[in-house]
Amino acid sequence: MPGRVYVNMRIATVSVMSAALVATGATAAVAAPAKAPAPKATITLKVSATKVELGDVVTFTGKAARLKEGSKVTLQIKDGAKWVSLPAAAKVKKSAYKLTDKFEKKGVDVLRVKDGSTVSKPVSVTVR
Repeated sequence: MPGRVYVNMRIATVSVMSAALVATGATAAVAAPAKAPAPKATITLKVSATKVELGDVVTFTGKAARLKEGSKVTLQIKDGAKWVSLPAAAKVKKSAYKLTDKFEKKGVDVLRVKDGSTVSKPVSVTVR
């Protein structure tokens, strides 16, 4: 008989633990899933020519994913460690943009396009 009480206690303990696990699992399954963060806006940048002559006009185009229609993208040039906005700007239309700029100084210019906190990867243009 003492062996039988031990077996019954063991079965009771396993049953209580199993019920607790099932209850916990059921609660976790019912909990609302966490919302995934909204995808970030992105801007791409393509340049019509990476090597140009002094005074040439260069066309910049790209896609603007998840930016509002009509958003203004601005061309920026790297000046030392900081980015400086140029007068060249365009509005996003059908998730795309197109703008031009004329280069009036020889050298290598590093440029990007920006809208708010969203920036493109930089591109280099060599002006001869």
